[in-house]
Amino acid sequence: MSTTPAPSPADGTAPSPATVKELEHDLIELEEHSFTETGAATRVDRQPVWRWVVFFIALAFALFHIITSPVFEGSLPARQQGPFHLSLGLCLIFLLYPVKPRLTKRQQYFGWFLTASGLIVLVAIAVQGIAGWYVVLPALGVLALVQAARYVPLRLGGIPFADLVLAGLSVFTGYYVFSNYETIIRTAGILTPANVAVGTVALLLILVAAQRVLGSALVILATIMLAYAYYGPVLPGFLRHPGYSVDRIVNTSFFTDEAVFGTPIRVSATVIFLFLIFAAMLQRTGMERFFTDAALGATGWSTGGTAKVAVATSAFSGTITGSSVANTVSNGAFTIPMMKKSGYKPNYSGAVEAASSTGGQIAPPIMGAGAFIMMEITRIPYAEILKAAIIPAILFFTAQFVVIHFDSKRLHIGGIPKALLPSVRQLMAARGYLLIPIVAIFILLSMGFSPGFAAMASIGIAIGINILIQLFAPAVVALSPARGELKPPPPPVSSRLVGSAQLLAFTALAFGVAWVLYLGVAAVAPGMTRLNRMTVVALVLGVLVAVIAQLIARWRGFEGDTDLTEPLRAVAVRTIQVMVPFVATIAALWGVRWLVETAFPDAGRAWSVVALAFAYAAATTLLVVTFSKWRTFSDDKLSLASLTDGLVSATRIALPIIVACATAGILAGMITLTGLGHKLADGLISLGGGHLIPVLALSMLACLILGIGLPTTANYVVTATLAAPAIIVLLQGDLAAPTVAMVLSAHLFVYYFGVMADITPPVCLAAYAACGISGGDPIRTGGHAVRIAISGFVVPFMFVISPQLLLQNVTWLEGIHAAVTSLAGVFFLGIAMVGFFQSRISWPERIALAVAGVLLLHFGVLTDVIGLVVGLVITLLHYRIGKAREAAKVAGIPVAAGTSDV
Repeated sequence: MSTTPAPSPADGTAPSPATVKELEHDLIELEEHSFTETGAATRVDRQPVWRWVVFFIALAFALFHIITSPVFEGSLPARQQGPFHLSLGLCLIFLLYPVKPRLTKRQQYFGWFLTASGLIVLVAIAVQGIAGWYVVLPALGVLALVQAARYVPLRLGGIPFADLVLAGLSVFTGYYVFSNYETIIRTAGILTPANVAVGTVALLLILVAAQRVLGSALVILATIMLAYAYYGPVLPGFLRHPGYSVDRIVNTSFFTDEAVFGTPIRVSATVIFLFLIFAAMLQRTGMERFFTDAALGATGWSTGGTAKVAVATSAFSGTITGSSVANTVSNGAFTIPMMKKSGYKPNYSGAVEAASSTGGQIAPPIMGAGAFIMMEITRIPYAEILKAAIIPAILFFTAQFVVIHFDSKRLHIGGIPKALLPSVRQLMAARGYLLIPIVAIFILLSMGFSPGFAAMASIGIAIGINILIQLFAPAVVALSPARGELKPPPPPVSSRLVGSAQLLAFTALAFGVAWVLYLGVAAVAPGMTRLNRMTVVALVLGVLVAVIAQLIARWRGFEGDTDLTEPLRAVAVRTIQVMVPFVATIAALWGVRWLVETAFPDAGRAWSVVALAFAYAAATTLLVVTFSKWRTFSDDKLSLASLTDGLVSATRIALPIIVACATAGILAGMITLTGLGHKLADGLISLGGGHLIPVLALSMLACLILGIGLPTTANYVVTATLAAPAIIVLLQGDLAAPTVAMVLSAHLFVYYFGVMADITPPVCLAAYAACGISGGDPIRTGGHAVRIAISGFVVPFMFVISPQLLLQNVTWLEGIHAAVTSLAGVFFLGIAMVGFFQSRISWPERIALAVAGVLLLHFGVLTDVIGLVVGLVITLLHYRIGKAREAAKVAGIPVAAGTSDV
């Protein structure tokens, strides 16, 4: 895309050249932006040696998870996989994240007050005999190191010496559990001073790391739960419990499968990280730019185009990052200025970004980290969770598009001229092969393969297609020399029907070729497994599509791959520069494996895997340095440097998730130990009078309140323990056991509202983050975000009442019925929120439209008919009124224009 003019402003006048230039710059930055970079405040003053150390550790971390994936060696026992994952993650956090500065005197005094309070508590614990020296002394040591990292100026290469010690302690605690896991399992329940001392240090390190990365709210809640486990006997009412000793609390928290090394960290270590690598590889192979161009081409021309582009791009990036706030800051830096330039006010611009970034966490296939943890907690296959999440996610973003469209229509905010936007049809033809890894992951999951296996297979397909295309690049140049100077692609055809028919024909042809290839591979290699056949087909199809598209582009003289505009010799040299490092790396890794197996034949599987991970990382790092000048000129072409950078990027994205999962594990462990979960579930049912809707409303409030400061992952872990069981009990009724639909609807309900907490005032963290860019008011921005994301507050209630929306226990016909009527429902609901459809809608009519939308979301023929009739009558009436107003305006009759603070 060469140039992109600004959309028409609200008053309909032509944009100024300066505005056009500014928006064009914003669009270019958006296309080049990496959604996998969360923009966290990491340490910037460390010397180059530490940058390479962090690179090496992060690369070893990623390679360990690849080696222990289902495609290769398979995961280690949970008591070894989890400690390695957590300890190295904590180590990287202390190397990368500095202590948060205390800028004001008040902050400094409060910090010293907290330190003094901690010392007093430790002294009181020692004097009263609440805990032994093996708890008090390690705690004092960690507290001293935390303060030294802030106030002692002793640094080594730009990193405080105290942080280096904390990083070393993190590795030691992981090593202790990793190497002694059999003894720990065999002596479960026996409280030894050594175990308690190590556990004390580990728990404090987790809390300190969580405070640096996630803030204080989660740390405070975890501390309260630890205190609650001890002070149970003195608490009133239903909160009372027998109480547990400090040794028992520490041992349960760190040396059992119920807390730190429970479900969250286990899923993070075996599944979540592989999907983060998959996301990083998609970004490195051009998927982000492809998706941004597709969003621009598909929505940029329509009414409110810049806001719709923000929704589409944020949905994609949000499902990768798994953080509403990080995605709002990262993506909003580009989309919010675009929206403001096109005529939206700051509050509305920030609200669009906050709402869409939040919704990314409910969009398949990655859904942040919540879906993977849900899989482990509920024991429901991941493919079933994805199937259940599809319709609600579509409804969520459809409602956003409806609200944005009619808000923009009311304010006369147009889009970008179609002739100057990327053609989706040509984009799909030229780079549609980039979708193959995403299609593959859905197919593999639907075939019953595990999420980890599907992620690794899709990673391999994405990398393989990219490298094979680079191999075929010289052939493309040789077979199809350019016809003189290349020209940009022509504007899209005026007929949407023709363009759609061409796109469908191209897609059908691609599927046909894939089927022929599959049959061909089966005939040539009848003994090959079905998965290997699919992998071969995916690789060959991707290369064929890419090469043929480039040949056609060059033959017709259209703009194609810019790397192929140079002479054959230059392209061949560049291809060699790309392939030689890969070949050298494969040979080096093979040699390293042979050396490790030869040098340590009796090391055992676990230590062999660790040795391989670090040896592979050392060899790869040396090769990256050796071939540092051999880089591709295109960001979409993988080189050894960009591939390893993607692995390191995945590690950095994983750090907040790791510490959130570990801290959430502490919360879950204490809830289980004290029996608080059952008590609160019974309390919810009692407060709701045993009725479903009141209990759902109370559960929603609990999720929103907990979401004030908790990350989505931690919020879901807590509410899945506290609120979901109460919903399941009411849905189960007199049945002997709950059905899959009941369990899914309850867990998705609490997960949805844990996500929605990020945009719900008064503490709407995503809205606050957006206002840092837009300059708007956080509360008003949060109010607009709730209004834009209205389906996220209505649909969860409806899929609990009507599980057909989750595609549970339905036929194909019923599934289509549920999808179509629910889409109509959110359409009417969105119009009701805006209050405009060609003309202003009165409040009684808006209420009627909202009721019609809810009726359509409820699965039932009678409710659907009533909702459809009411909605159509009102919208058709206002359509006619709007047409009459347009005719009057053409005739020169004055018509009052709608106004708003949007």
